[in-house]
Amino acid sequence: MVTRALSRYGSHMKKSYSFKSLRQRSGVAAYLPDSLPIKLPIGLARSVLVVVFALMVLTPINAAFAQSKTDSIITRNVIAEPGDTLRSIARREFGKSGLSAMLANFNGMQESEPLIAGQVIRIPLFTPVDRQYATVIFAKGVVTKNDVQIKRDDKIYLHELLITGEDGFASLEFASGSVVNLQPQTHAKLEKLNCLDSDASCLIVLDSAQGEVSSDVKRRDGQPTEFTINTPYASAAVRGTMFEMNALSSKIVVGVTEGEVLLAGASDSSVGLDEGFGSVAAANAPPLDPIALLPAPVYRYIPTRAAKGDAISWWALSDVEQYLIDLSADEDGMDVIAKFNESEGILSIDELASGEYFMNVRGIDSNGIKGFKAPTKIVVAAIDETVEPVDTTISRLGNEFLVQVIDPPESSPGYEVQISRTPDFSDPLSVDVANTGSAIFRLESDKIFARARVLLDPATVSAFGGVSESN
Repeated sequence: MVTRALSRYGSHMKKSYSFKSLRQRSGVAAYLPDSLPIKLPIGLARSVLVVVFALMVLTPINAAFAQSKTDSIITRNVIAEPGDTLRSIARREFGKSGLSAMLANFNGMQESEPLIAGQVIRIPLFTPVDRQYATVIFAKGVVTKNDVQIKRDDKIYLHELLITGEDGFASLEFASGSVVNLQPQTHAKLEKLNCLDSDASCLIVLDSAQGEVSSDVKRRDGQPTEFTINTPYASAAVRGTMFEMNALSSKIVVGVTEGEVLLAGASDSSVGLDEGFGSVAAANAPPLDPIALLPAPVYRYIPTRAAKGDAISWWALSDVEQYLIDLSADEDGMDVIAKFNESEGILSIDELASGEYFMNVRGIDSNGIKGFKAPTKIVVAAIDETVEPVDTTISRLGNEFLVQVIDPPESSPGYEVQISRTPDFSDPLSVDVANTGSAIFRLESDKIFARARVLLDPATVSAFGGVSESN
């Protein structure tokens, strides 16, 4: 079988190398069945090894491993399913159906030879000399590695199962600078990792049986990158930089916000997704044609400071099923404080500690695909219930409205005055004024409503007083 697999290179083999010399020269050992090392000419050894580790993809759950005395993976067996061909297996295992000829040679078969359900097909593997890992750069809530809670700076090696709980978030960083974020109730493990500076290409393969994963893929100059996330139903190969994937009970949902992704589904089918598009791949079905992502919502009202009972609003999008709102403590959105789902274009502030937050709003369409984010920064203030609320009066002079705080206490540092055309203050205008407690507004309106609250310090206010109405 070795002779058949390499016969086309025989005329060029003026020199050959054992496993030991290949390992010394390339840092990667490649194997054929029966523990026979591949012997390749000088010029061919590096190119073949590069192809092997640049194209490997996720190990299926039903794969069987054979290991050497040094615990190096030699081959992997996969079981042919009904309707499988060598082309479909090559596509599923290597990400390229064109490698079916290589797979046929490796198994001593003809490329067109039909497969029988249950037939064992052997997959050639490689072993990196250096044991590589991803580093935990953020962990919050319940996040376990092989049932042990993880923390920042922990190392994640191949085949270690990561599980995030209902309140769990984790971010992993690779040597190339690429980052993977795991959302709550996600199961994931690294299946392939070859991404050192010295590697000819960067290969990262993540298996996610369930949950939500987002990636920010970085590339080194001159180093090709293969970043793949596999689920039970489909795989997403990143050819760009940023995308999100959600593995649900019966489908995978992918949205690309930057770069490109190749989504491969059942029956050797795939669809390319450019920036601004998403798709869905259900079990045993090809991926849907590319679907345009919903645009980022446009904010309608962001309060200068938000306290309990206040609201942040945005203009409604068409074709949206719901809005997803994330509040985080950092601009990158890793340290998520709270998540909300709203059906309307408004979020009421409830129980949030005072401080600064980074907020992202995005629409979700009927396919479950998330649209572009609308980021903003908000300031949440605490309400001091011991401070007496203040009331206001409104006086009109032509197109100008004078709003005054009634009997403003001399000890008050200042006031926030709001006006609105509606009594529910769904779209207010807000200004901060000095302790005199008066402000003049000029606007075209028959009637306005006003209210005010005491500003004790940048993070503390009183409750709003009563609502006044112009004549």
